[in-house]
Amino acid sequence: MKYLALASFAIALAGCQHLSYQPPYGEDTAKITFTTNGTPAQPVVCVPGKGFQPTEFSLARTPMGGDAMNDLMQTLKKSPTVTTKIAPSSQARVGVIYNQKDTNSSRRDRCKIALQFEAVAGESYKADFNYSADQCGLAITDSEGQSADAVQIDWQCP
Repeated sequence: MKYLALASFAIALAGCQHLSYQPPYGEDTAKITFTTNGTPAQPVVCVPGKGFQPTEFSLARTPMGGDAMNDLMQTLKKSPTVTTKIAPSSQARVGVIYNQKDTNSSRRDRCKIALQFEAVAGESYKADFNYSADQCGLAITDSEGQSADAVQIDWQCP
């Protein structure tokens, strides 16, 4: 009976592995790296028909260092940068969700921000998330550091 419960738990846990964004495979993809100004947040990618899906790793503060801390961050699936692949599209949509409870009160700081841009196959992009003074922002640049002409959109993923 004990082994049956353990096996059921393992199967349930295995079923949870596909709750995050599943990047496309192959050469015909673009790469995007999410960064942050030290604010922990969750990057998301729009998957048409399925909505915004969180990446496997979330953005974290830069760890204080040391192998133990780095191992812990890996285990918790947190990283100062998160890189994933996206499908090329003239209407690629990515975003970031920030949700943090203020330690000194019951107030919560929250924001969701999404941008739409043209993702070109073979190109690498950087999505830089910034949270400061109760405002969140997201900027996308290409591999040459030029603006990717991204426009902010409503939180919609058709």
